Parts: sequence; C-alpha cells; structure tokens
Amino acid sequence: MTRTARPEQDTLARSAARFLDTAQALTDDDARRASALPGWTRAHVLTHVAQAADSRTGLLRASRAGRVGVQYPSEHARAEAIEVAARRPAAVIRAGLHRAVQECLTAIGEHPAQLWDAPAIWLGAGRRPVRGVITSLRRELEYHHVDLAADYAPADWPGDFIATELSRVTALMDRRADAPPMTLTGPATVRIGTTSAVDVIGPPAAILAWLSGRGDGSGPHPDSAACRPSHRWPSPAAPGRWWPRNVQQTQEGPADTAPSGGGSPGTLATALLHSRSPAWRGRPIIGESPAWSTENDAS
Repeated sequence: MTRTARPEQDTLARSAARFLDTAQALTDDDARRASALPGWTRAHVLTHVAQAADSRTGLLRASRAGRVGVQYPSEHARAEAIEVAARRPAAVIRAGLHRAVQECLTAIGEHPAQLWDAPAIWLGAGRRPVRGVITSLRRELEYHHVDLAADYAPADWPGDFIATELSRVTALMDRRADAPPMTLTGPATVRIGTTSAVDVIGPPAAILAWLSGRGDGSGPHPDSAACRPSHRWPSPAAPGRWWPRNVQQTQEGPADTAPSGGGSPGTLATALLHSRSPAWRGRPIIGESPAWSTENDAS
C-alpha cells in the first residue's frame, strides 16, 4: 500500500482531540478514581494510551530508518511500565499523554507514502505492516475514551468508527470456536456463525459496546420471533470463557439456569444480552487491562 491515508488521519486527529480534551479536564482526584476497566484507575488508562502512542511512533521511526521496529519488549514489560508510570501526578500524566499523542500524529503525517507497507513487530499480532498504526491508534483512543468513565459513552462513538468496528469485531468473533451463532441487526445485518440461532437487534453503538465488553446489554435485545425451543446453543470450547453464569433461559415451560461452572445451556438463552454483557466481560477482545492483551490485529 502506498498512500498517505489522509481521510484516516483526519478522523484519527478528531478522535485524539476528543480524548485529550477529556483527559485535560480530569483533576488529580479524578485520575485516581476507578476506570471502567477492572483493576485500572483512569491514570492507568491515560498512561496506557500514552505508551500506546509512543510505541506506534517508534514503529514509524524505525521503518524510516530502515529497521523493523518492535512495539514492546514483552507483555510483562508493558504492564510493568504502565503500573509504574500510572503513579505519577495527574498533571505529569496529562502532559505525557498530550506529547505522546501529538508526536504520533506528527509521525503519521510525515510518514513517506512508500513506507506504509514496511514491516513491524506488533505485540500480540507479530509481523504486520506499519500502516496498522492509524487504525489501531484510533481504536485505542475511542475504546479507552469510554473506559475512562468520564461522560463519553458508546453512543458518542462516530458513525464511521462504529460501522468499521462492527465489521471487524464480528469477523473476529466469527473465528472464535466458542462463539454462539447469532445475527446482529441494526441499519445493516451481520452474522456470526454459519447458522443463526438468534437475531440480536439494537442500535449499532449498543451492539458494538456489548460485543467489545463495554456494554451491559441494555441496548441490544434478542428478537423473540427467533427464540424457539428447537434452537440450541453449541457447547462452548472452554467452559466459563463464553457463557455467563446463571444466565436465565427462556423455554415454553419454567425457566432454568445454566450450570454455574460453565457448560452448554440446554435451550436458547434469550436473556443472554441482559446478563450484564457477554461472558467475555473482563476479557474484551478490544483494548487491555492488567489481565489481558488482545489489542492488536494491526489492521
């Protein structure tokens, strides 16, 4: 690919401006309060995004120098660096975030068109082109803006971001062996799995929030017309990884519950969406907390 990706740069810059505005408004006390990510304060989120931006700047600079950059030395090194840096005063964290994001935007704007296909070593994704810097940094900014729990919600995500991410996230889910088949219906229809066990209907932002572990399922809901007792959920590949515990089941007779230790529910879980979120809550497929790293498909 040899292009400057100007439209993508413009949308990235707007996402960055919104995130930085929110960060700038956080006081020291605000920064020390819990974020929406388990185990992380807002200071952790801000620190992570700053380091994420720095890591991408490093990949671009390496490619311009004729080297193959490495995003992070290791997952452990990244987590340790976040933990240490998150203890700094909020003003220092905010200043570092602003510098890191602006330097990354500048590096993107100055990157030679012929080098967008230069390789880099991405954490969790391996050897991929550096062009992933633009889209992956925007994901960091938009998803983690919600994670700040500072008056920016999934409904505030830009429409183009929602459309692009719904397509990408459903493709990722479609490759998961433990994903139950479903059809997601908003302005457009996308399907996970080869058969449709249930239709999930709702605003695109709410569906994306739910799929990415950032929604409680109050927006999307299952289509009752699709909820027939003859439908069966497949057994999950790893008990407890997908299925919510004690998910209410809807049958023609009395309701029952899924086994608390995981396993395959006997009938269609029509209330699946109202169990707080999918059971990958705490293990979202986008973004990170201290317990996971599934950030990069670098695309």
